[in-house]
Amino acid sequence: MNNREKIIIYSLIGFCINISYISGNLFISNFSQVLGASKSFIGLINAILPFFSILTAPLFARKAAKLRRKLPIIKTGLIIGAFFSILLFFSYDKILIFIFRMGMGVSFGATMGLTNSLATEIDTEKRGKYFGIYSASCSFGWAVGSLLVGIVISQKYNNAFLIPIIFLTTGFVATLFAKEKYTASDYFGIDFQTFKKFLPFYRTLFLRHSVATTLWAFLPLYLEFTLGFDRFIISSIFFINNSLQVLTMPLIGHLSDRIKKTYLVFTGLIGSFIFILTFTIIKNPIEFMLLQILVAFSWALVYLGTSSLVTSYSTWNERGEAISGLSMTLNLSSIVGPLLGGIIYGLSDFVTMLYLMLPLCLLAIISSIFLKEKEEIPHNIYK
Repeated sequence: MNNREKIIIYSLIGFCINISYISGNLFISNFSQVLGASKSFIGLINAILPFFSILTAPLFARKAAKLRRKLPIIKTGLIIGAFFSILLFFSYDKILIFIFRMGMGVSFGATMGLTNSLATEIDTEKRGKYFGIYSASCSFGWAVGSLLVGIVISQKYNNAFLIPIIFLTTGFVATLFAKEKYTASDYFGIDFQTFKKFLPFYRTLFLRHSVATTLWAFLPLYLEFTLGFDRFIISSIFFINNSLQVLTMPLIGHLSDRIKKTYLVFTGLIGSFIFILTFTIIKNPIEFMLLQILVAFSWALVYLGTSSLVTSYSTWNERGEAISGLSMTLNLSSIVGPLLGGIIYGLSDFVTMLYLMLPLCLLAIISSIFLKEKEEIPHNIYK
């Protein structure tokens, strides 16, 4: 396979995984509330998927290391995800939703990090370019999934799970045409020394993303049941954000090859603080839609900047561990954010919840000031 074929197939797999992820998650809080779940239990339902993802991802990474291949693990994860999506489609009980999302967590633990890793190995000299294209494909999956789910759930929320059934199956078919080179033989997840080395980067991303995951877990709930927005309007708001990232991801990917990555992260965090604060003020659909421009640019700056910093500090043999740590950080924040948010939201309201979570974003900005860049590498060794 040449590089062009690799990026096309890897991007297709990433697209299928991400369209499945967003479609099964976007309205899960709303569905859970209709089934009688409290705000705190809604937080648990949101958190259980990333919890099982972070729990199983190192195990799958270790298995991939022993096999020296990632694709067999990715294939298994896609099959698991399609199976549990079928179970979720037929579920009308909040406890069953909670249990079956454990299986979805296992699926994404097997697929997301390893597929990301495949995309970084296409060309080390143009890592920013290729991972920017791959990230844009993933964002396009989120965009399409956001819009599709708003259409299919017009009658009932369960229809959302038809999307991952179809696209996880499609992703599995795509893996049959994919090829990979052998991974480093000593890639065994992440150990303490590696975690310690990259802790400043993980810490910064964790603080910011914990606030963001709180927002995304409960925003659809707030928009539908407090502000009275139509479900398709809600999905359109998310569509704008995710479709813009199709443009911002490659753009920031190219920028990360040319300017200081610490500047990208700091700028993205400032933007994140501003847009989260703005969510406490605005009330009508047009305002929410326009705000997604800032959301998309901010996330691209933070994510691609941090990813590039992590890989610029990593050797070839520890790169898999460093990437694993980055994925674990995102999953951990996806656990902490909804859990804290669910408790606060249950005792107060959406706006108060964001105000109380906002200091974490401020701490992320402070943390980013102390990040250092590896100056001796003249090109971006991306993720």
